Amino acid sequence: MGLRRWLAERLLAKEIAQRVQEALSAQEEPPWRPLTGQLPTGRPWHEVRSQLERIHQACRTNPLAARLVAMTTDFVIGAGGEVEGHPFALRFWRHPLNRLETRIYRWCDELTRSGELFLVLSRNPVDGMSYVREVPALQIDRIETDPDDCERELRYHQLTEDLEGRWWPSREDPEADQIMLHYAINRPVGELRGTSDLAQIVPWLERYDLWLEDRVRINRYKGAYLWHVRIEGAQPGQLEAKRAQYSRVPRPGSIIVTDGSETWTAIQPQIGADDVEADGKAIRLMIAAGAGVPLHFLAEGESATRATAREMGTATYRHFAHRQHIFASLVEDVIRVAARRAGLGEISVRVRFEEVLAEDWRAQPTRPPEGGAR
Repeated sequence: MGLRRWLAERLLAKEIAQRVQEALSAQEEPPWRPLTGQLPTGRPWHEVRSQLERIHQACRTNPLAARLVAMTTDFVIGAGGEVEGHPFALRFWRHPLNRLETRIYRWCDELTRSGELFLVLSRNPVDGMSYVREVPALQIDRIETDPDDCERELRYHQLTEDLEGRWWPSREDPEADQIMLHYAINRPVGELRGTSDLAQIVPWLERYDLWLEDRVRINRYKGAYLWHVRIEGAQPGQLEAKRAQYSRVPRPGSIIVTDGSETWTAIQPQIGADDVEADGKAIRLMIAAGAGVPLHFLAEGESATRATAREMGTATYRHFAHRQHIFASLVEDVIRVAARRAGLGEISVRVRFEEVLAEDWRAQPTRPPEGGAR
């Protein structure tokens, strides 16, 4: 035992124990406290990861889930986007290492699928240009914030092959060559993580998968049958001989010749599961309602007339227009951050996409009836 360690144990033992206890308590406590003094409403990481894994699996295997994600991107981005404003914005947009004209499609997919988007900006020290890359939300397990402001995010922890993982600084660190930006949708007040658009309907997507599999299996079994051969007054050894004779099942359309002592009967399973159309439609309706789209958006044109479809589509178009506004603001913020990191300060930039609402869907000023008040 060295002299330094002996002195520390003799003179500073209580202080060391107190500091260790404070450090352990700080790790167990949440990174911030709400003003009300209650515990934060954020979900633990294992719940977030479990939900994200279910949603990603559904998007890989379920056509409805994949279509809902693609539909959101189709409406939000459409044929593409345009950037206006400072010359740096156009250079950043068209840079061969960024290519935002194609990259924004998978940004929108990830935002819809995971409910949040984590982007890494890497600054070139020579010309100040930043290059953007994506990190899957499934790999970010922790977000540290200012203890006095839960909306001021300081750094992010990424799960990697290394057991310790990797910490990314946020935009609050202007000197870092690489920073991470975090954007979230469907985020309740008091939470740090966003929520996927599919979070509420993924259980119904899984149930619809099981329902369809059961229907296919039942329909297959309904067409199955077997032959029952009855021998009247069978003599000893006759049944064994018949079993050997009919060990091969007769092919469809073949002719069987027997005498009066032998009777053939085709037996089919009695599966009474014909009237189930309403069950499947009820599940699809739950999926469509949770996704905010009418049934005719899911290739069920017979579910509504043209006039009904027009009225039912208004809320859906409004939802996509709102998401388009959020996504355009997101892309503009990325460009502004890149410009500040290049030493340009605040620049003017605007990202534009195709209008979600056609002219006949937009709210028009109402005209008072003839003879009414003006």
